[in-house]
Amino acid sequence: MRRHILCFLLVTSVFLSFFGCSKPAGNEISLGQEFTLPIGQSVSVSGENMAIKFVEVVSDSRCPQGATCIWAGEASCQVEITTSGSTYRKMLTQPGLSGPSQTDFQGYEITFDLQPYPQVGKEIENKDCRLQLKINKKQG
Repeated sequence: MRRHILCFLLVTSVFLSFFGCSKPAGNEISLGQEFTLPIGQSVSVSGENMAIKFVEVVSDSRCPQGATCIWAGEASCQVEITTSGSTYRKMLTQPGLSGPSQTDFQGYEITFDLQPYPQVGKEIENKDCRLQLKINKKQG
């Protein structure tokens, strides 16, 4: 009997995961918490009626490490932010060689950093891209 119950629980878990009915671990973050999103993934912000999804890297012209460039370049990523039932698309643009950048969105400050940083001779595939984020309420 115990074996049947374990088998049922395993099959149910696989079924719910496959059809998107269960939430992946770590899908909720708190304000001020640093977190990382791969392309296509989203998280909700605890207590804020807000979610953010990393949609795509639109462009990445950042000067690769190990290269000499006349321009530092920039990286642009598109995210979807859902708040109070409405979804907005926002472009996050980060200058090359600058480290994390910040932008404002409806009373929130979003700090972001596209990883990995380009290197000479290494191509970055979309599946390897991660967006490091931190969301805070704006002060004042």
